[in-house]
Amino acid sequence: MNKEIFIALLKKQANGKASPEELDQIKQIFDLIQRREINWPLSPAEELALKNNVKRKIDERKKGNQVSFNPLIIFKWAAVLLIGFSLTYFLFSYGLGSKADQEWVEKVTSQTQKGTFTLPDGSTVFLNTNSCIRFPINFSGDKREVILEGEGFFNVVKNKEKPFEVVTNGVLTRVLGTSFNINAANEELVEVVVASGKVGVTNDLTKGASLNLIDPNQKATINRINKEVHVEEIDIEEELAWKAEKMSFDFVPFEDVIATIGSMYHIEIEIRGDVDESCTIRSTYSNKSLYSILYGLKNIVDFDWEKVDERKIILNYKSCIN
Repeated sequence: MNKEIFIALLKKQANGKASPEELDQIKQIFDLIQRREINWPLSPAEELALKNNVKRKIDERKKGNQVSFNPLIIFKWAAVLLIGFSLTYFLFSYGLGSKADQEWVEKVTSQTQKGTFTLPDGSTVFLNTNSCIRFPINFSGDKREVILEGEGFFNVVKNKEKPFEVVTNGVLTRVLGTSFNINAANEELVEVVVASGKVGVTNDLTKGASLNLIDPNQKATINRINKEVHVEEIDIEEELAWKAEKMSFDFVPFEDVIATIGSMYHIEIEIRGDVDESCTIRSTYSNKSLYSILYGLKNIVDFDWEKVDERKIILNYKSCIN
């Protein structure tokens, strides 16, 4: 069965017109997707559109920071939203590849909030701002799988019998027990930094796909457009500076400072106006919120700013004060 036929079956199911035989076919295909024996590709633009649509539906059902997911209910969403889209991404990005009776929990951090959360096996994840982690109430089966959006640092309890897997933006990271950081804030790139142990990464979600092994003090950058994986040695303290909530600038150009702040807080900051190239910043910010840093910068640079939404700020540059 190809994707188009499956989409047609989902539409019939959503309209209540699917026969018992067709419902059984739908279930079989979902089982194959869960086992990664089917992988229908999706372009980054389509993924973003699907993610925004599905997240909007999920937001409508949120109660606080915890959400329970029922794939049977969301079948109706799938029939509408999956036209031309990848079912693999849909399932693995929104925790729908589990058994129908398995509940998933969602933890979200805001634009100014970071947070540490404990997973069912005792592992922990420290989320950066504007990030989200989804995981089942219990890790059943032969693996421990979680879904990440944004950036998070994981300390994973060792379990040789049940590997720990993080799925984010079409990239799979698998470990047995280690500590590592994943940054998927960029729609095109996923970065995996290893602090301890050994980590395997791949942008192929099909079952049995080979892994690129990453050692401590290394970073893998996975390009979701051309599928390339680049591994390099890194300064682990610099890469994990966001965990310490510290940023230091030593005569750094103002535009680069703003880019760093945007990356740190996972928010787009658009600069408007002609920035003086000689305008540099020398300052250190520790344990500060995004807005505290912006207000602090106004002592050095004359600008005003406005919040467009939770993911974007427009900064109107005027002049450099010092």
